[in-house]
Amino acid sequence: MGLLANAWNAVGDIGVWAYEEATIYRRQRQSMGRIGQAEALARLQAAEYGHVERVTDISVADFRDRFLLRRQPVIVADGLRDWQARELWSFDYFAREFGDMQVQLQDAGFRPRSEVGLRHYLEQIVQRPAVQLGEMDLDLEYLRYTYDSYFKHLLFTWGYGHRVKTGSFSFRAFQQIREHWGRPYFLPAAGYRIPWVQPGSLHPNERMCQDWGLYFSAPGACTRLHVDGMRSNAVLCQIAGVKSGWIFSPSLEGAARCAAEGGEAEALPPSGSDTADRIWRFDLQPGEIMLIPRGLTHEVHTLSPSISLTYNFVTNEEWPAYFRYKSERGAGWIAKAPIAGVPEFKRIYQAASQSAPVGVAANAGMGVPSLV
Repeated sequence: MGLLANAWNAVGDIGVWAYEEATIYRRQRQSMGRIGQAEALARLQAAEYGHVERVTDISVADFRDRFLLRRQPVIVADGLRDWQARELWSFDYFAREFGDMQVQLQDAGFRPRSEVGLRHYLEQIVQRPAVQLGEMDLDLEYLRYTYDSYFKHLLFTWGYGHRVKTGSFSFRAFQQIREHWGRPYFLPAAGYRIPWVQPGSLHPNERMCQDWGLYFSAPGACTRLHVDGMRSNAVLCQIAGVKSGWIFSPSLEGAARCAAEGGEAEALPPSGSDTADRIWRFDLQPGEIMLIPRGLTHEVHTLSPSISLTYNFVTNEEWPAYFRYKSERGAGWIAKAPIAGVPEFKRIYQAASQSAPVGVAANAGMGVPSLV
């Protein structure tokens, strides 16, 4: 993409940010009432509990019509089929290429924590045994993303990252590994509002998308119940290890948050024509990509030593519904505690575990870690 196209897309990004700031973040939202613990737990108990659908060899049109526009989560089992990353990326690879770098870790609520050497951190990850869903160590820290400058982040966002000198692991990795991955085959090439891509095609390995990050985490690590800050779509691309957790329908956002935090929460109404209360469990294996639809509440647990890549987006077709939904509910949030630790919810998912699909064992995909 040329200089003028990059500049125009940068202007588009700024316009979207300014418009949302003026019309959403600085506007007083009308309260929608409150939901208490008893009602929240009853709603979760009565909800339809199922598993995220798995598909393969899906076309862009089918993906858009069946899942993206309907806000239905899905796992594309052959999502990484064209990526060199599946063969190249490992704990040994990142230790060899970036092991001498210092990285800042984050806790289960995305807050910055300790700063450590990358090689030492990866060695600690691979030594931990696999766990089952619900087995947590809330003191474990993630490596998600580390930026050394917001201005540099903007340059990466607008396609100039290859020109930046940086000491940030996330930025350095983005520069070095961009030939190893690309836009998943089932996502549209063009027509994005976030990031703004009106002329040309989106190449997320060249232009750093919203919330892009390489995630490294140990068995037992948890990202607490949350809605992504921008309420945009996320693709979670699993390179090594297994991640599991739950996604909640729009109608259950308030109930899930209330249950996790143990107090009252905003009683958010259903959205759109689908008003059913649903909980989807997912078990994401190496080589798979999961769509977490825009604005949906979710919690993610690491079951075996894990490497993931993720980024967020919104297409032109989704923009009106996305903006209306975000205007109603505001920015995303993260709960004070994981919902997996709530005894009543634990009974719900343990009772449903007997219907788990074949081939989603916690230690599937093991054998990747080494660092011997």
